[in-house]
Amino acid sequence: MVDKLTVIIADENPDFVHLLKELCSSISGLNSPGIARSKGMLIAKTNHQNPDLIFLDLTAGMGGIKIIDTLKKINPDLNVIITYDPDHHDSDILVQALEMGVYECIEKPLEINSRQFSEFRLHLLTIIGLLRSRKRFSNKPAIDYKNKFFMPLKPVEKPADKPADKPADKSHISVLPTGKIDIVVMASSTGGPEILSRIFSILPGNLKAPILLVQHIPATMTHYFAKSLNEKSELNIFQAVHGDEILPSNVYIAPGGQHMTVSNPDDQGKRMIQLNSNPLVNSVRPSADVLFESIARSYQGNILAVVLTGMGEDGKKGVAAMKNKGCICITQKAETCVVYGMPRAVDDAGLSDESLDPLSITQKIAMAVQ
Repeated sequence: MVDKLTVIIADENPDFVHLLKELCSSISGLNSPGIARSKGMLIAKTNHQNPDLIFLDLTAGMGGIKIIDTLKKINPDLNVIITYDPDHHDSDILVQALEMGVYECIEKPLEINSRQFSEFRLHLLTIIGLLRSRKRFSNKPAIDYKNKFFMPLKPVEKPADKPADKPADKSHISVLPTGKIDIVVMASSTGGPEILSRIFSILPGNLKAPILLVQHIPATMTHYFAKSLNEKSELNIFQAVHGDEILPSNVYIAPGGQHMTVSNPDDQGKRMIQLNSNPLVNSVRPSADVLFESIARSYQGNILAVVLTGMGEDGKKGVAAMKNKGCICITQKAETCVVYGMPRAVDDAGLSDESLDPLSITQKIAMAVQ
């Protein structure tokens, strides 16, 4: 039987501490949570208790954004969930935290008898289940769930061709013919911002195809996320706007709270971004399936799909639709995922052509569309 998870609640707000403590106490599989009301208490408890999960409010008293670096030095694989006040928060700081490798940023429920509280509890139950599963298999060498990919923040050299007498395998670049990709579509959720930050800091700025991205992230944070990625990248990265023309070397990020689709080409071959507020798909909006299925309607092939770390199965149906038109799909390898959910759904359905680490994914994209 798996040991219970050790949790620390690091927050200066006594009302939220009480609410979250009561919530944790009602969930099986958790030890009674430790409480830290200051930066010093948090560091001391983290060193002493070796927690599996920390709920952290990035207030000045808790050390602000710099406390994440401190916690990661104590344990690089520590799971940190940022909890924030929906009415008083800095989206730029929350995006920075995600890119530094925190597990998630979740809006605080302010009342126990609210829809937000119910959603918070359901989300927490899912996370606890994932962390307990990870702990259960942590000693098995075949699956290492620790997030240990280290990627150079500089352009990478094209690897040398394999000798002709060696049989080709699925990691060979020949599966992605250079110059034959018309569009790249990407999907990610939990753990995605950190990986995307690394990928886009490496990709060259002269890609001959556009990239369309669905990242599950709160609506108030998408603009700041796009801005942060753009500052790190040679590519033009921005939050998509309805009516944007789709052009090479541009990265269009679906706005939080809106589905993103692609129009059919006009008589000049131009395609436009289209946004809508239709119902949630796979419990999310934007949905990768919605984007991918529109890509299948608009393009006649030469599609590269990349499915990265995240919970759930969003993207699987869309990849299947694109495969019918001519799509190469790359999924992120399990051992480099924060949550091996979205890639696993594609892998298990037999839709992935290659399963790679993030650095190799970056190389493949760069060589396929230059």
